Amino acid sequence: MTRRLRVARYLVDFDSGVTAARSLGRFLRGKDNRGLSVGPGSRLLADLASSPPTRVRRGTFSALGALQGIPLDHARRISADEIAEWIAGQYGRGPYPIVVVGSPSGAAVHLAAALRAPYLPQTTLAAVRDLATHPDDPRGAMQALAPTTRLVAHRNPEVAVYHMHDPAQDRPMLEGMAYLRLKRLTLGRTFERFLAERLAPGGTILVVEATRTWRSHAVGERAYFQFGALGGVPEDEYHDSGVRIADYLDREGSPWRRWDPPEADARRPEAEWGFDPALRPDLERVAAEYGYRLRRLVVDEPQELSAFVADLYRWWYRRRGLPGRRLLVESYVQWDPLWTLRLGAVPFWIRFNMEPSYKELERYLERTEPYDHIHLNLFSQGLQSPGLVPVQRWRELVTSSARLHGDLVGVDEDAYPLDTGSTPRFQPAFAALPPRHPLPAPLDITHIDRFLQATDRSYRLTWN
Repeated sequence: MTRRLRVARYLVDFDSGVTAARSLGRFLRGKDNRGLSVGPGSRLLADLASSPPTRVRRGTFSALGALQGIPLDHARRISADEIAEWIAGQYGRGPYPIVVVGSPSGAAVHLAAALRAPYLPQTTLAAVRDLATHPDDPRGAMQALAPTTRLVAHRNPEVAVYHMHDPAQDRPMLEGMAYLRLKRLTLGRTFERFLAERLAPGGTILVVEATRTWRSHAVGERAYFQFGALGGVPEDEYHDSGVRIADYLDREGSPWRRWDPPEADARRPEAEWGFDPALRPDLERVAAEYGYRLRRLVVDEPQELSAFVADLYRWWYRRRGLPGRRLLVESYVQWDPLWTLRLGAVPFWIRFNMEPSYKELERYLERTEPYDHIHLNLFSQGLQSPGLVPVQRWRELVTSSARLHGDLVGVDEDAYPLDTGSTPRFQPAFAALPPRHPLPAPLDITHIDRFLQATDRSYRLTWN
């Protein structure tokens, strides 16, 4: 118990990999996903959190970042093996017919839920407290944290460590913490034992791979600095910032008017979402050794999985006699597999509240059979980021696309995107929607094959 509490202390609750494991572990035990999988869902608490003035709410985001980070001199305690044990501990003993491994995303979480499969994320986030560096000084941040990045990589030879620094989307958090993303290069003893003991004989390892890369700079062996991340700012703009970034920095009261990141030395898997193919040989070896099947679902961008999973759910619902006319759009880590299925809702995951995610949802709604009801939830990151889509545009999109009713759920539109109550609000908002359906029998891998054979649509993915 002491070890699990220690690991929970240096993991970050809003991380996609951590939330994937927590929420699926709860789902497989018949439970819904609470706020960040740890706190209670409460509209009352959410409204109280979002009621203070803007300045106070902005400070709350920064304070939460500082609280999430462990003291810098405790970074030596970060253990990739203990993180793997914590993830394994989210799930029961099985046996499971399928285990999903790889790149995290909300779409992959819903796919795993439909398959009743645990998810072993390749990447997780640990955070260290950093009150000394400025969000708009990437060179200074890299130099200050490089010894820590190297230390964590040295003590954990089974992972690559990415110090990810994104002042466009994570600014409030960067005012108090630094992001260290640990990306597995080998399964390690815990994940290998998990597959050996909890995957049923003849079972399937389903590998989800997002091939997205990003520029990064090596600061040591298996230790990298990545400036920027997938969001509303194109990769090139992080490295050659212009008028839009100057205006953003001016609004934020920064002494800088442009970013000057260290020169990249290579393209590597994107720190949060990208899959490192170094893990694949270990998966192939374990599959061969234990007689498991290995299937791969490969996309370029993590969000490209969303349309496929949505259409798969709709096809599945209709085979069960459900209409499949209700769409639930979830953003970042505010997802709930249990309530999605109880509502008979088709899940569509958007990575964030930025322009690329808006365009992805817009494209899907333009090409798909119209939904009667569309419900959209938005994650709030605590600032007006470049590329942020105003709440009014989101509302217009869902109301104009729904045949009967489109709305935003679990969002304080006046407080967005500094809606500090968005996390405790989304789960009760989902639970309040009608109707109710019993949980179905799980899908299996052959259902995916049948769906792809039956559909006349093409998806930006490879399935083999």
